[in-house]
Amino acid sequence: MSYRILLADDSPGITEALTDILEARGYEIASVGDGMKLIEKAKEWLPHLIIADLMMPGTYGSTACKALQADPKTAHIPVIFLTAVEEAKARRLIPDSLHARLLTKPMDVTHLLTAITEFLPPL
Repeated sequence: MSYRILLADDSPGITEALTDILEARGYEIASVGDGMKLIEKAKEWLPHLIIADLMMPGTYGSTACKALQADPKTAHIPVIFLTAVEEAKARRLIPDSLHARLLTKPMDVTHLLTAITEFLPPL
């Protein structure tokens, strides 16, 4: 078994880079490019973790994740938000939850991998 991680970012370059990094570490990856698709795919695929851009077309990643938290089927899924928005402003947008982390872009891969292991312990 491997963990399923859903990536949601409107930048194909970021999605491709993260997919390469995470698949090389044994994670199963799916990706979407906007907030509405994030909601649909999360409800269908039930990932163990979501990594989402904060601001995307369709609906913001933060709004999509609030919708997922309201659904008992997806409320438990932790989220790592990535953003280029100034950190204090971004913190006001994300859900106040033990199941949410905020990382700023440009992304430090080491910080991302550390946050992932906080939510997904080794199998």
